Amino acid sequence: MRVNAQLIDALTGGHVWADRFDGNVADIFAIQDVFVAKIVEALKVNLTTTEKTEIARAKPDNIAAKEAFEEGWSLYLRYTAKDTAAAITSLKEAAEFDPEYGRAYAALALAYFRVVESLWGKGLGRDEPYFWWGAHDYAELAKKYPTSLSYTVEALRDVYQGLAEDARRNAGRAIALDPNDPEAHIATAWALTISGEPAEALNFVATAMRLNPNYPSHYVLARGLALFATGDLKQAAEVFGEGFRRNPDATALFLPLSSVLAQLGRREEARQMLVKFRPGIGQKGLENIPDTIHLSFKWDYEHASVRERLNDGVRIAALPLDVTVTSLEAELETGNLFSQQYAVKRLGWFGPAATQAVPALVEALKVEHLRREAIEALGKIGPPARAAIPALVALQNEALVGIYAKNALSKIRGN
Repeated sequence: MRVNAQLIDALTGGHVWADRFDGNVADIFAIQDVFVAKIVEALKVNLTTTEKTEIARAKPDNIAAKEAFEEGWSLYLRYTAKDTAAAITSLKEAAEFDPEYGRAYAALALAYFRVVESLWGKGLGRDEPYFWWGAHDYAELAKKYPTSLSYTVEALRDVYQGLAEDARRNAGRAIALDPNDPEAHIATAWALTISGEPAEALNFVATAMRLNPNYPSHYVLARGLALFATGDLKQAAEVFGEGFRRNPDATALFLPLSSVLAQLGRREEARQMLVKFRPGIGQKGLENIPDTIHLSFKWDYEHASVRERLNDGVRIAALPLDVTVTSLEAELETGNLFSQQYAVKRLGWFGPAATQAVPALVEALKVEHLRREAIEALGKIGPPARAAIPALVALQNEALVGIYAKNALSKIRGN
C-alpha cells in the first residue's frame, strides 16, 4: 500500500507539509499515528500526554472494527428507521471486534436515542423504553473510553434534559478533543439554542456543515430550530423544507416544519405534514399530536416559551382549516362556556396573528372563568397586544392570576 499525503493552508493555498508512506494494509493504524504526529509537528502544536492518549483511544485495534464502525456510522447518518436498525447491527459488531472501541459505544448510544426520539421502537421489534435504557447503558460504556463523540453524547443527554450549562461544558470538551468533529459542533449548537443564544448556535451549525458538506438531516434540524428560536420563521421554513426534500424519510423534521408553516399562515401545507407524520389519523388524533410530542431537546426554564411557540404551531396545524381567528372571535362572543374557553386558548396559539382579537380578549378578562386563558393568550400575542396593558396592570396583584398577568405584561413589553 502507498499513501501520498499533504497538508495545505486553506487561507493561502500554500503547502505546509507533504510526505509518502509505503507499507502493508495491516499497518494502516500505525500510518495514521504518523499522520497525526507529522501534522502536529508541521502546525507547531504541542500535545499533552492526555491528548495523545485520547487520540489513540479514538482508533480501534483492528481493521475489522474500523470497517464495521464506518459502515454503521454511514448508515446512522441516513436518518431512517431501516438504516438506523442496520447501523446498530454494524456498530455492535465494531464493539465486539474491539471491546474498548469508545466511538462505537458512543455511536450506539446516539442510534438508540434516535430510535426513541423518532418513535421507531415498535417498528424495530422493541418498545421505546428498551432503546431508552440501552442508550444510557452505551453512553456509560462510552465514558470509560473517552473520545470527542462520547462527550458529544453527554452533551446531547444534557440537551434532552434542558441542562444547558452542562451541555455547553461537555460539547466544549468534545470540540477541544477534536475541533474537526462536526458532531461536536452540532452538540454545541444545541446547547446554545436551548440556553437562549440561537444566533451563536447558527455559527456552530455552519462550521459543522463546512466540515461535512454532505451533512445529514439532524444538522438541518439543529439549524432550522435555531432559526425558529431567533424568530426567523421564513428562513426556518426554507431550511426545513429543503431538508425534507433532501430526505423525505427524516421524520424529525416533520413537526417543526408543520409548526413553522402554520405560523406563517400556510396552514394547508402544515396540515399535510402532520398527516404525513401520522398517516391515516383522524381529526381527533391530529389534535392530540401536540400533547404527545417527543423531542430530543428541552429549552432551559428561562427560554421554555420557545418550545411553547413550537408546540402552538403544531396545534394550529392540527385545527380544521375553517377554524380561524375570525371564527374564534365569533365563538368567544356567542358560544357556550366550554366553547368560549376553547376559543380563548386557541386564539393564544395563533400568537401575533391573532392581533385583531385583542379587544375581544380584553373583554374576556372581565369574565372569571376566561380570565387566566385570556391573560395567557394576550401574552402570546406579545407586543401587538399593547392595548391590553392597562387591563393587565389592574390584575397583576390579584391572588389567583397576578403572576400570569405579570408574565403577560413582560412579554407584551418585550422584556
